[in-house]
Amino acid sequence: MIEVKKIYLDKNLEIVDGNRGYYIYFERIGHRFSRIEEIVHPDEREYFLSLLKSNSEKNNKILRFKKNTDEYRYNTVKVSNCIYNNVEVKCLELIDIYDEFELIEESCIENDKLKSALGILDDSFFFYEKQTNIFRMVHYHGEKCIVDFNIDIDSWKKQMIDDSYVEKNSIAGFIKMIESLKECHSKIYVNLKGSFRTQGKISENLDFIGTRFERDEKISIVGRIVENSSRATSQDTNNLLEELKIDALTKCYNKKTITDYAVKKFSAPANSDKTALIIVDLDHFKPVNDAYGHLAGDKVLEQTGTLLRNIVGNQGVVGRYGGDEFLIIINSVNDEITLRGILQSILINSKSKFENLFGEIKVTTSVGAAVFPDNGNTFDELFKKADFCLYRAKDKGRNRYVFYRPELHQALYLKSVEATSGVKYQGRDVLELQFMTEFMRDLSSSPFKAIRNILNHMCETYNLNDITIYYGESLHRIYTAGKKRDEMESADYIHLPGFRKALGSERFIRMDFPEDIKPDALDFLNAIVSRGIKSTIQCILGTADDIKGLVTFNRTKESSQWAEYEVNCALMFASTFNLLPESVKVDFALYSKLKV
Repeated sequence: MIEVKKIYLDKNLEIVDGNRGYYIYFERIGHRFSRIEEIVHPDEREYFLSLLKSNSEKNNKILRFKKNTDEYRYNTVKVSNCIYNNVEVKCLELIDIYDEFELIEESCIENDKLKSALGILDDSFFFYEKQTNIFRMVHYHGEKCIVDFNIDIDSWKKQMIDDSYVEKNSIAGFIKMIESLKECHSKIYVNLKGSFRTQGKISENLDFIGTRFERDEKISIVGRIVENSSRATSQDTNNLLEELKIDALTKCYNKKTITDYAVKKFSAPANSDKTALIIVDLDHFKPVNDAYGHLAGDKVLEQTGTLLRNIVGNQGVVGRYGGDEFLIIINSVNDEITLRGILQSILINSKSKFENLFGEIKVTTSVGAAVFPDNGNTFDELFKKADFCLYRAKDKGRNRYVFYRPELHQALYLKSVEATSGVKYQGRDVLELQFMTEFMRDLSSSPFKAIRNILNHMCETYNLNDITIYYGESLHRIYTAGKKRDEMESADYIHLPGFRKALGSERFIRMDFPEDIKPDALDFLNAIVSRGIKSTIQCILGTADDIKGLVTFNRTKESSQWAEYEVNCALMFASTFNLLPESVKVDFALYSKLKV
């Protein structure tokens, strides 16, 4: 947490008191400052005293102050008038800029990469806060943070244009970036040419890469400014942007980000504090989608994300792991009472949030948890045990939590690891394979129903926009599970050279993020992107030399990493459908009332 230091000054600008943060930061045993100029850097005292003596309140200046360690540190300073002990005084509020940027790094869950980036002289760091409209830009020289700008963003925009720091062909893009920052878009990625960092001396080709985050009801954008000397550099920065990404619907971290964070967290723990890994799964979510539509389901997910972030607060992080499942990492869970309190809060608040909203459908939560280091020392081990507990909670009737206790769960858990037969718990991959087994079993007796059921299940469970089957010479759509869109009527893009290059020797194309597609297959990528697809698995029917059809599994809301069991099940369905008699495929197309 950032500690705000408050200093109260009388009319003679003598220090009369301060808060806890002030005494910790400035005071030393046996020595106390009495005059404010004693702790301001000598080069800035005259300017600072003139600010204090002026009647107007000065906000968000950055000056150097002397810590109790005798080092000078940059602090943002806000000056205001207030009443203290019935006397009118000036109040200074100081925030150490290093603390501020450490919080920004923590919020982005990219500590290692951002710290590394800040150590590179050619990289700069920017920060925009919506509430104050302040734009800050800094760079690092060794351990020293150099503040380039700390200014109202509209004033910065005017200065950059008036002083010709932005090249003419980049002005439109620069103005658009300012608008995106002020609207706090979920991501910022703009390439601009100008002398932003050299202030008129040298023109550079720069990428502004940022992401939105919220903390303590404050909305901000944080990002990096890096030189883009080639297309490859742009590709690298795009990859970084994806890694910083927030789930657009729930405002929680996406699966890749929360997973990467958890892996790092448990592979190199910062201290010996106990840390909880918690999996939260919504009960009866699918019936809400079926009865009330996807908009209602999206609202439930959005509100669940807000609810979980409020419960966790600054104690940890929340990510959307997939579908209606959330992953939480909470620090300093040093006793069972604390853990039970958190888990109980999730149950009570989620039940209360959705009570009576959907008639007889009761939306609640099932929760599983495991604790580092008591239950494991790696993310994989902790996740498996928390997942085991989640399914125990489901088995016991839902709307409850189970946390891993060796004396109760160890024997059953070990059996589930050794063999799943006869054990209630199964991992995600095993559970999905069971669905695929049932699908193949039902094909012989009721093929159309079996196909519809498995595709609808996969669409809901894997959080897909649609699963679409194309078949026949013209590769028209014959069936869609999920949302139908006009632009998906045909898969004619398989005739593009890029499709063949992306396919290679495989029978499928997997795209977690657009950057996964090879540079020589950009025509295929453009065709996919133009259809609004962000992540996809594309399985051919027939053979690579004689493609008779295609099955596509698509996400359109955001790019995200496919789980291996999702890929395996997609391939299993496509392979099974491929082996069906031609008459069954044709009849299914007719049954679906779409042209072959």
